[in-house]
Amino acid sequence: MKKILAMVLSACMVMTPMTCAAEEAGDSITVWCNPECEEFMKKMAEEHQAETGVEVLVTGIDMVDGDYKHTIDGPAGIGPDILYGPHNDVGDKSAQGLFAPIEISEETRALINEAALDACTYEDNLYLVPDTMGTSLLIYNKDLVETPPATWDEMVEIVNDPKFDNGGDGSLGLLWSLGNCYYSAGVLFACGGYVFGNDNTDPSDIGLNNEGAVEGAGYVQQLFGMMPAGMADRNSAEDLMLGLFCEGKVGMMVNGTGVIPSIEEAGINYGIAKMFAMPNGEVVKNYSGFNGMALSGFSEKADLAIPFMEFVVQNEHAEDFFTMTGHIPTNQNFLDTKSEDNEIIKAFNEQIGYCVPMVKIPEGNQTWDPLHAAMGALASADADPQAVMDTAVEQVQDNIAAMSK
Repeated sequence: MKKILAMVLSACMVMTPMTCAAEEAGDSITVWCNPECEEFMKKMAEEHQAETGVEVLVTGIDMVDGDYKHTIDGPAGIGPDILYGPHNDVGDKSAQGLFAPIEISEETRALINEAALDACTYEDNLYLVPDTMGTSLLIYNKDLVETPPATWDEMVEIVNDPKFDNGGDGSLGLLWSLGNCYYSAGVLFACGGYVFGNDNTDPSDIGLNNEGAVEGAGYVQQLFGMMPAGMADRNSAEDLMLGLFCEGKVGMMVNGTGVIPSIEEAGINYGIAKMFAMPNGEVVKNYSGFNGMALSGFSEKADLAIPFMEFVVQNEHAEDFFTMTGHIPTNQNFLDTKSEDNEIIKAFNEQIGYCVPMVKIPEGNQTWDPLHAAMGALASADADPQAVMDTAVEQVQDNIAAMSK
């Protein structure tokens, strides 16, 4: 018996601790991921299991549906160990106990874009291992715009080119869904506006009607005046914009990379660039968003789940992530290497450093509707930017006050 025991212990010593534990206990973890990531995650699951012996059960589920199911299945003990979430949910979800803190190695941290890690950290704890980044970029038709604008004045020059005349109904040189504050807030931020003070963590300090924000609102108003009236309707502007761009009628638009498949299917010779600089020299600071893997607050398998998260974001998997999901990975080595020959990655790598991550404290959710309304109001040439932004701040304050009632 002593010889047998010695052999078992010896075997465990030459395998990783995780492998030995998995083989003894038959351990497995459950992962809920976005449907477009399911094929990639199943590939990662197979490779991880081959290395560690830990079975990884992957289910593709829409993030919103998964969020709802998690609140029910998690407490019942039948939810996932890992689920996908956006960085701006970490405040709410950690406070509710739905997301648990994650401790990853310094070696893994070094692989991930710094802005992504910062965005997924709340009150000094990491709550998502980010694998996806998104923001708005300048997408242009190379047959109509030879060189993307680097400055506001260059942008205006392109917009005023007679070839973009739309029968007096606004230029088709630039289309931008400005009524959606996710796309337009970057103009305010570049001019000195901000949502909350102390790097968007202090809701008692609202910077949406300060001098810079009001100046930025004035520029948003000017932009509305350059474009067709349809750009003011945030419910239909994106579809209208993409449709016209795919017809080859639009010089430039501000949008995310999710529209690229449609542009390519339409056969448009397109390019992508970072945003232009405002007259003060500051590049438009669009909102950025990061999705990633969260550890369920109800999981009892953090020791198995976290190594899988770290496995997924390793350098050797970034290319597969990009090609299999269509998303931009947060792996910094991939971003730097691909920037040399991939225009999309280059634009992302340049723009992400200027971006403002969406607010992650719970109060951030109280800003969206007032800001949407404010941006929409600026479509009127008669609107007073100061009054518009003052109203938005009052509404944000009322919304935040209502949270405690």
